[in-house]
Amino acid sequence: MKILKYKKFTGLHIVCKKCNKLIEVSQDTYKGCKHPIDRQKYKAILRQDGSRKTRDLKALEYDDAIKELLEFKHELSNPIRFSVKVPKVEVKIELLKDCIMMFADWLENVDVPRHQQRPRSSGYITTTVQYIVRFSKFLENNKFDLNKFKIYDLNDAIVGKYYDYLDETCKMASTHNHNTKALKNFNNFLINHKGFNIPNYFGKIKLKYESMNPTSIKDDDFKKLLGVISCENSIEIHPNGRRKNMYRPYTKDAIELVAYTGMRIEETMVLKFSDIVLDNDGNIQHLVGTDLKFERAHNWNNTKAPKKVMIPTSTELENLLNRLEYKKHLGADKYLIADDYDISRKTLKTQISHSFTFFRKKAGLSDDFSIKHLRKTFLTKLHTKTGFIESLGYQRSAKVTLNNYIDKVQVVKEINRIGFGYFDK
Repeated sequence: MKILKYKKFTGLHIVCKKCNKLIEVSQDTYKGCKHPIDRQKYKAILRQDGSRKTRDLKALEYDDAIKELLEFKHELSNPIRFSVKVPKVEVKIELLKDCIMMFADWLENVDVPRHQQRPRSSGYITTTVQYIVRFSKFLENNKFDLNKFKIYDLNDAIVGKYYDYLDETCKMASTHNHNTKALKNFNNFLINHKGFNIPNYFGKIKLKYESMNPTSIKDDDFKKLLGVISCENSIEIHPNGRRKNMYRPYTKDAIELVAYTGMRIEETMVLKFSDIVLDNDGNIQHLVGTDLKFERAHNWNNTKAPKKVMIPTSTELENLLNRLEYKKHLGADKYLIADDYDISRKTLKTQISHSFTFFRKKAGLSDDFSIKHLRKTFLTKLHTKTGFIESLGYQRSAKVTLNNYIDKVQVVKEINRIGFGYFDK
């Protein structure tokens, strides 16, 4: 596949704006990016005072890209000149495909003033752009020429047909809504940030109702799963013949920690020995976790104190912490899980999730639950056995917890176990 001309030059890279991968030198080396050359851009990536400075370059020729890179480097070396730089007059962009690329740049904070920048994960950016590209593919499949289709050519008829298309192809309401929300954000970006004088066609779409019916994992099923987690028969063979060992010495501990704390996987993997709080008698009182999902949505600029979660101690959690020798490491800035391994927390999160699925299948259990259901199970048990679920900070509000995490069937069973009557006798 043809790519932009590339020669090694400090700070110069070629990036695919569709999948966010560096693609210089060799196409095969960079995880199989197969997107056409018109999705590629020269990108400057420089280091200054310990921070990473980036800019998508306008040039499409190698020599012009080098000149533009050196200009960017000179601007960085002169902070005053850089801060008072007169903004360039933007080229009039009208084609839908160009607007999509412009939106992708904005999501990555390319040429966005510092006070307007928002940190977004690469996963969020990639999926959001994919949803919008899906719409452009729909247009292309319906005989619209994307090289001529302008943003002003949108109308209610086209949006209505795409809505029907999503109805036919999206099995779940949540998938339908993800596609719709991305297009709403795209439309709002063009109107509110770029000043396009266009109707907010996608803003008129009502999101589908997502029926929440949380389920929890049965005790016997969870015990059965834990019983098969070992190094024996732990090799998964992929369709391409690749073999992967799904067991690590910390796999079982990690899955149990997710179950006994009720935290999300990524939040569990960053728990440390220093997060353990003892009572006056020296016994474990609770652990202090952080609601990372809340932090990303509501405290992305770190202007507030982090939202903490008070994790209660259960017999199972205490036994696990004893196995992890917490007394030896109490107060240490060490992760509870895999601290001695050279592995990022993000990779660890994915690894544990995949291992859970593998051993669930090995145990012969139903595929209607995943590792995420451990959180629902924990919160259901906490709700039915204590009633204090609203006080510990696991969710922003009681409504979110009750609608999305509490297994109503288990609540009914617990009521029946305790006994319930309309009258005293």
